[in-house]
Formats: sequence, structure tokens, C-alpha cells
Amino acid sequence: MNKRDALVGYYFNNNLMHSIKGDKSLRESVYNRDRAFNIVDKHLPELSKVWLYLLLETGAYRLVIGLNNAEVRIASVFDPFNTEVHLANDLLRVEYVDFHFNKISLNEKDKLIKRIYKTLEEDKTFALLSPDWQRSLLDRNSKMQQLTDTDDLRFILQNIPKLRGLEGYYLRSITINLFNSTVSMAFNCDGTQIMSHRRFRAFIEECV
Repeated sequence: MNKRDALVGYYFNNNLMHSIKGDKSLRESVYNRDRAFNIVDKHLPELSKVWLYLLLETGAYRLVIGLNNAEVRIASVFDPFNTEVHLANDLLRVEYVDFHFNKISLNEKDKLIKRIYKTLEEDKTFALLSPDWQRSLLDRNSKMQQLTDTDDLRFILQNIPKLRGLEGYYLRSITINLFNSTVSMAFNCDGTQIMSHRRFRAFIEECV
């Protein structure tokens, strides 16, 4: 990554692993704040399976999971410019999930995203981009990688309960993005960890 690159940008970076420190006062007061448990903690193993199902078998391509407030924000390839907000306890009901999330395989979702980007390339507004951006996006789109390795994705979802159960610095929220294959985690100390799906396993080995 050069000095002009965004930490997470239009390109893919399987070696991404970055730590961002948050508010110093929140870091220093971590052990003075009592931990509160909620419905997410009560049903976390079950919910983790639901979230994996959404990413692997429905139109969902990005999940922003609020473990503290039980809010789950979901972006779908079927409505790519919108963000849906669901309550975690609603996602425990099969009929609710079946109604809100249409099925599509990961492979077909991958192909659909590539077709959507192809449409943008052929739109006249593509000419509004600078020559550098046009070249970069055309190159990225032509070499676009698979959305994620399914084993990596399963490992991430399976380990959310471990990160939520850490003593002291526990997981507060997590964003899982299939496009770019990135995961971003915010902890109760106000720190954030951002990494590729591929590097998540190394992170777990270090902190759990």
C-alpha cells in the first residue's frame, strides 16, 4: 500500500491487518465499566450460524453487527445502494429470515456483482472519473477475485463468540464485508482492528 492508498479501498489486499487506537479515556476506563449482557450474548452461537447463512446463501454481502445494541445492518446485492436494519432477535425466527432474504448462491452473487460493475463501466458517467481512477477500476474489475474463501468466512463467524467472551477487551461490533474480503472489529476499549478474511486466523491465534 502506498501513501495515496486508502486503508480499505477499491482494491483487494489479502495481507491487510491494521490496528486503530480509539479514545484514550475509554481505554483507561475499561476495567471500571461493568459488562452488560443482552439477547445477542444469550443466543450468540445460534445467531452466528444465521449470519453465516445470510452471507453464504442469500443476497447479503455486508453485515454490520452491533453486539452491544443487537442491531444488524445488512446490505444486499438485490438492493445495493440501500442498507437494511434488523434486530438480532428477529433473525432468530426462520419465517422472518425467509421473508426478508432471498436466496442466491455465493458463486452467483459473485457473478452478479461483476455484472453490476460492468454496467457502471459502460455508463456515460464513468467518463466523469479521472483517467487514473478509470484505469484503476478497470484493472481491478478485470482481475476481481472471489468474494471470500468459505473456510475463512466460516472461521470468522465461528469465532465471534470467543471475541465477545474475552476478559476485559471484548468485541463490541463487527463488520463483515464479502466484497474486498475484509472484517472490521470494534472493541469496548474503543480500539478497532481491520483485516482481510485471510489474516483473521492469525489474529485469533494471537489474542484468544
